[in-house]
Amino acid sequence: MTFALRNYSYIVLALLMGLLVLGTVILFPNRTLLATVFADSTVSLTDKLYLLWSLLGSLATNFTALSAVTTIITSFLVGTNISLIAYLYTRQKTRLSTGGIAVSSVGTFLAMFGVGCAACGSLVFTAFLSSVGGISLLTILPLQGQEIGILGALILSYATYYLLQKITKPLVCKI
Repeated sequence: MTFALRNYSYIVLALLMGLLVLGTVILFPNRTLLATVFADSTVSLTDKLYLLWSLLGSLATNFTALSAVTTIITSFLVGTNISLIAYLYTRQKTRLSTGGIAVSSVGTFLAMFGVGCAACGSLVFTAFLSSVGGISLLTILPLQGQEIGILGALILSYATYYLLQKITKPLVCKI
């Protein structure tokens, strides 16, 4: 883990990617409103930016406490994984293990299925289930579908651990 302490660019990358993912998840339910307002030439740039900033506050109002925490954790785990993959790639371009990338991708995919607010539910998962007629399955689960987000966060945590293990291993043959 000392590599991160020596190279701040990877910490900055992780934080920026985490904030980007978090901002995207928070603003996604309001994408139509944002597109309409930003396309309108009569609205000033200041008002557009104020709207964007005020919609970021919906994390506190539209999300349950559990989904807000899961969303924040997932966002920063995605950012951390992207940073670790970038570090691993620059360190050993020819010997990059696809295992860490695969686990990280699966964790990100599952975590995005479970991301959502109290108003619209899980963004992707609910839309998928409703298309196959399985929306009532969420009512059976004790946390009404937030288990998917928790599972995604756990898989991302494992992916982070796995990538850290790959980074700390020496670049030598096991023999």
